[in-house]
Amino acid sequence: MGTVEIDERGRITIPKEERERLGLKPGEKLMIIEKDGELIIRKIITSDDFINNLKGCITKEEGQFDPLELKEIWEGNK
Repeated sequence: MGTVEIDERGRITIPKEERERLGLKPGEKLMIIEKDGELIIRKIITSDDFINNLKGCITKEEGQFDPLELKEIWEGNK
């Protein structure tokens, strides 16, 4: 965790160590949430990343879910 400064255009720079630790890349979108007078910055997880993170951890009686089936479920709930 570090201290950042807001520049004249209202921008902040996330320190390199934090970007590397979190795997943030140029152009990646982040979500900014205000809660109780504080700003929270969160990495946005895409539906593809979400599905890839689930591979192998959810099963059903006759075998594993098909990742494409999970993607269809995810996109149908948007």
